Amino acid sequence: MSVGKISALCWTVFVVMSVASLPLGYVIVSIHSLPVAVRGVLAAVVVGGLWWGPFAYAMYLSLAVMRNGDKRLLRRGIVGTAQVLSAKRTNTVIQEGEFAWEAPRVYKYQLRVTIPGRAPYDTDCRICASGIQEGQTVHVAVSRHNHKRVTIDVGQTSARQASRGIRPVPVSSAAAPAHQHTLHGDAERVTALAQLGQLHSQGLLTDAEFAQQKSRLLAD
Repeated sequence: MSVGKISALCWTVFVVMSVASLPLGYVIVSIHSLPVAVRGVLAAVVVGGLWWGPFAYAMYLSLAVMRNGDKRLLRRGIVGTAQVLSAKRTNTVIQEGEFAWEAPRVYKYQLRVTIPGRAPYDTDCRICASGIQEGQTVHVAVSRHNHKRVTIDVGQTSARQASRGIRPVPVSSAAAPAHQHTLHGDAERVTALAQLGQLHSQGLLTDAEFAQQKSRLLAD
């Protein structure tokens, strides 16, 4: 199951429990075969877990996994590559800053993933990372227990690596459309600047490092 589907399931459970929490709690406290204290604790655990647990996990998926890329997965997952089958700019933003215009937008990428020991398969990845285009081949990390859960590595794995310069998302010459081979100069610079801004907004580059890398890119 992909992160998008997990997030949708969490929000669905939360909405259902928003309506069913009181009836469910009443049913539990009505089990007279259990001591009153046990019934109270059981009701709190069950209702609280089913109600606020999915909400907390959905918020984690939004603010951590989609906002910054799944860093835990990048550290512990299976390293692979993926061909971008489609790239879609969604209407979803992850609000963190004071102003709405500061909120990064979520992009949905349909991927064909290749990892060792498994035939290529399709899944999707939702992440606040612009500039990735259809036909590119990107680095990914895949969950060991849920191969549909994938995150794209756009350079967020190490602040040290980021401070030494942008690691661009590579383009596969075999998968990219023929006209992409003619894109040079300004187009590549715009993509690199977009990735640089993403790293800066994620806190992986300080203001000084961001200014230095930006100046270097503009001077090339």
